[in-house]
Amino acid sequence: MGEALSRFKRSLALGRKSYFDVSEFEGIVEFLLDEGDINASEIAARQGIQIHPGAVPLQLKYAQVLLSKEKYQNALKYLHLAEQVEIANPDVHLMKGSAWLMLGDEYEAEKAFGKALEHAGSEKDDILYHIGSAYVQASEIKIAINYFEQSLQLNPENEMALYDLGFFSDQEGDYLKSIDYYNRYLDIDPFNFSIWFNLGISYNKAGNFEKAIEAFEFALVLNEEFDQSLFNIGNAYANLGKYREAISKYTEYLEFDPENDDGWCYIGECYLNLDEHTQAEYYYQKAIKLNKENDSAWFGVGLVMWVEKKWTESIIFIKKALEIDNSNSEYWITLAKVYNDGNRPKDAEDALAKAAELEADNAEIWLTWVDIFLKFGELKNALRVLKSGLEKNDDSLLKYRMVSLLLESKHEKDAFAMLQKAMKQEFIQINYLFDIYPKALKNKRLQKLVDDFREENNL
Repeated sequence: MGEALSRFKRSLALGRKSYFDVSEFEGIVEFLLDEGDINASEIAARQGIQIHPGAVPLQLKYAQVLLSKEKYQNALKYLHLAEQVEIANPDVHLMKGSAWLMLGDEYEAEKAFGKALEHAGSEKDDILYHIGSAYVQASEIKIAINYFEQSLQLNPENEMALYDLGFFSDQEGDYLKSIDYYNRYLDIDPFNFSIWFNLGISYNKAGNFEKAIEAFEFALVLNEEFDQSLFNIGNAYANLGKYREAISKYTEYLEFDPENDDGWCYIGECYLNLDEHTQAEYYYQKAIKLNKENDSAWFGVGLVMWVEKKWTESIIFIKKALEIDNSNSEYWITLAKVYNDGNRPKDAEDALAKAAELEADNAEIWLTWVDIFLKFGELKNALRVLKSGLEKNDDSLLKYRMVSLLLESKHEKDAFAMLQKAMKQEFIQINYLFDIYPKALKNKRLQKLVDDFREENNL
């Protein structure tokens, strides 16, 4: 194969054609496709068909090249020719299905895939896997997962199916399934560092940070140069609230990648959580020196200034973060809180209005807005804005907050009606009402409503 490939590349450079048998052309096209040289693979396939016009394997290879070049109609022409000679070849139908799928004809695609399975024989698990891969290419991930699962039922040790199920389950937010598939993969191949790393990512997303650290450490043992493991161990420690350990891992990672501004920024965040403000600001500023477009670092300095009650400085830094990313609702909410602390309610309201435009379903926006109005004794405005929030957001916390405002404004009947809705939605949050409005604990009618609800629902 190596000699044939070298001869083909020489003939290509000289603008000549050389003779190769069918299997040699097949190998050349396959190698060039794997190498990513699609244009050269197309030339090889066309030359092969010119020399061996009746060779179905070369027609299939050419169709594969055309699929790679997104020339789906042309690919179908060659696949129809191949089908006439090799109707029982599942690869013909598999490629036809892929072409139809990319052309948006799901009916024809399913027919072709059905024929591929009909002629799959002992390779049915492999065909199911490749059908799934075709749906991935068409961005139909849920359908792809279904095919991968069918493939796995036939062959529980299909590593490609296990990998893709782990990966796409994670992408779909089903982290427990992802963890299960990755662990099943590792039962077969426990020394694959990239699978350990992916498993760590899924554990981290699932909130199992101890297991995430363990998985990342395995990845690091298997590949000491895979420094991203160190970075992610740092993230997991930070998520656990073990900020000293997180700092240690981030620092270790930065020995490999000292120009990574995010790494320095995350260290700053850890020091902020440890209430070590001078250190936090130092590391945030270090990140900014490396990358003036790091909005998280500018925001971080703004947080440090806010905690230190330097309202003016805090506003400057948060606004700088917003210049870089003005679509971040968290920045706008925090800016509103700083304005509020600095007794600038109108500016705070403007910032919250912007946050609400971006993310109306974020309950924190509306709760912050209410707090700002109440700080300045504007109960009517607090009721008005919370009513608006409830039209856009069904969060139970907003309902409990509305109960407190209605009670405070002497609208007890409306308050009790809202309380019933809130309790039905999420009774576990009832303590939020008592925390923000302790007077509710002394309201006997309200207490009876809560006790009756608890008894009726066996809570």
